[in-house]
Amino acid sequence: MTKEQLFFVFDVESIGLHGEGFAVGFVVVNGYGNDVQFGAMACPPKAAKGAHPKLEDVGQAWVMGNIAPLPITHDFPFGVREAFWAQWLCWKERGAIMVADCAWPVESKFLAQCVLDSPIEREWQGPYPLHDLASILLANGKDPLEKFPRLPKELPEHNPLADARRSARILTETLFPK
Repeated sequence: MTKEQLFFVFDVESIGLHGEGFAVGFVVVNGYGNDVQFGAMACPPKAAKGAHPKLEDVGQAWVMGNIAPLPITHDFPFGVREAFWAQWLCWKERGAIMVADCAWPVESKFLAQCVLDSPIEREWQGPYPLHDLASILLANGKDPLEKFPRLPKELPEHNPLADARRSARILTETLFPK
């Protein structure tokens, strides 16, 4: 792998750990850590569902208490997923490797929902393999649960674009140490 490799790093915010994703941020970086492209999509959190009706209020309350309001780009989670999937396919075609910070459960469920939105067309379009920053950190002797400091462009926490930028920085610093 060279520093010219492209990485498509993404983060999702959802209603609870197993609920529907309502916001996603991504950044495409090369091995030098330079942004090539970035983006974020979100719908109102109330438009997304929790994994179970008994978990809905808890998930919505956590979102309202922990995630700063995000710019709304879509009315419903389906639109967020469609816009994200179009970006993924563009970068997949250019050879980007998809990476999530800790892919289970939020990001992996989001990707599964993207495929299920159009299963015949998308069955073979997903990331294979889906790379997980936590596993890369572990393989490099680092604690995957460490709270790494954030740079100004990686704030606030729980903003999907800021979280994706933090993950991309940690990824490139781990794979290509200076």
